[in-house]
Amino acid sequence: MIKLNNIIDIDGLKFENFNFIVKEDKVIIENNKENSVIEIKYNENKILKLLDSINRFTNLKLELNSLSEREILPFIESKGFTKTLWSPIGRAMHKYNMVQDGDRVAVGVSGGKDSLTVLNALIRIKKISGINFEIIPIHIHPVEEGSKYGEIVEYCKKMGLDLQVFETSLSKDIFENEEIKNPCFLCARIRRGLLYRVMREQNINKLALGHHKDDIIETFLMNVFYQGNINVMKPAYYSEEYGVTVIRPLSFVEEKDTIKYAKKLNLPILHNECPYEKSENSKRLRVKNLIKDLAKENEDIRSVMLNSIKDLLD
Repeated sequence: MIKLNNIIDIDGLKFENFNFIVKEDKVIIENNKENSVIEIKYNENKILKLLDSINRFTNLKLELNSLSEREILPFIESKGFTKTLWSPIGRAMHKYNMVQDGDRVAVGVSGGKDSLTVLNALIRIKKISGINFEIIPIHIHPVEEGSKYGEIVEYCKKMGLDLQVFETSLSKDIFENEEIKNPCFLCARIRRGLLYRVMREQNINKLALGHHKDDIIETFLMNVFYQGNINVMKPAYYSEEYGVTVIRPLSFVEEKDTIKYAKKLNLPILHNECPYEKSENSKRLRVKNLIKDLAKENEDIRSVMLNSIKDLLD
């Protein structure tokens, strides 16, 4: 992947058998192996289409460091995600009336595939719906992981947004304390508490999180198996304790589709270094693997399970 500030940056570039020449309204690609020349005309307002054409002819992947206002929506929507992403997101947001005019919506951007997908989804909704609401991306970052969030900051700028970063120390108080039996739960609660505090200080009334269909099902089964209750992760609810509404636009989206989307757009994933994430003792990982096994017999098992608890989600 080569990142560009402008298409002129590839003028004189040599890639495998190809030489690139950029003119005012076209890109000339010389194929030295086949002794042929391809000319691609382009418009300054449709650079993404040009990059797709270059990739199709040469397999060279190019990415712009910044997008014009009119290029953001085509970039976000990409191709092939209407059925798996945009339709289910639209259904969830409509069913639970997730955003209204005047809302100030914080997006909890962890840097994972799901949080970046939900950020893109909200940007898309704002551009196509006519609903006037504000999007405020916020990242809570453990200082133990160093300053590894630079690419997320740049990505948000590319989308026309400023990422707010708040650093915190978690490992010493949580993961190094052997008396704490469920460090993951406490870690998530502390991060959420920081988000709520920031929201209160900035008069932000809604919090968008990246939980998807798999998360909802897994959490329900974990509560049944290990807690003996049928509590669910709701697509939308009002927190009396913090005075904010929490929304989950990906509630009807399967994790495998956020993975495909993140790969297609080359989203700047901040890899989780938490030792508990893939631990054999992780209850969530056990439940996730159980669902995977069931899906081998019935590929629609996630939809079936979500439908079985639909009355608990409202």
